[in-house]
Amino acid sequence: MIFEQTQRTPYVELTEQSCSIRGECYPENISEWSAPVLEALEENMGISSGSFKVVIELYYFNSSSAKFLFDFFEYLEANAESGREILIEWCYRTEDDTMLEAGEDFQEDVENCTYELVAIETEAAG
Repeated sequence: MIFEQTQRTPYVELTEQSCSIRGECYPENISEWSAPVLEALEENMGISSGSFKVVIELYYFNSSSAKFLFDFFEYLEANAESGREILIEWCYRTEDDTMLEAGEDFQEDVENCTYELVAIETEAAG
């Protein structure tokens, strides 16, 4: 399932084995945007029980989006706690200290998932 990127919301792609979130996230109504994304995540993760990979590459998010990300990670944590192998890659641009720090903050809350901070060069980020 794909949620197309808009000016205020990221591109989200969900499959049975993966989830990819890229772009900026500051929708006017966070629950209106996040509820279908979380439902799709739950649906897709329920199809298969194999390992699941999450790639997050955000350039900006606001405080209400941080709450969505917290809920998102909490859901992944619960699945990992039940024995599912989950890898989370938090991608950030090498010069973006804010996104690095945000990734580190979320990493502190993640115990059962494998969580990696991935630096990307700006040229490669497009």
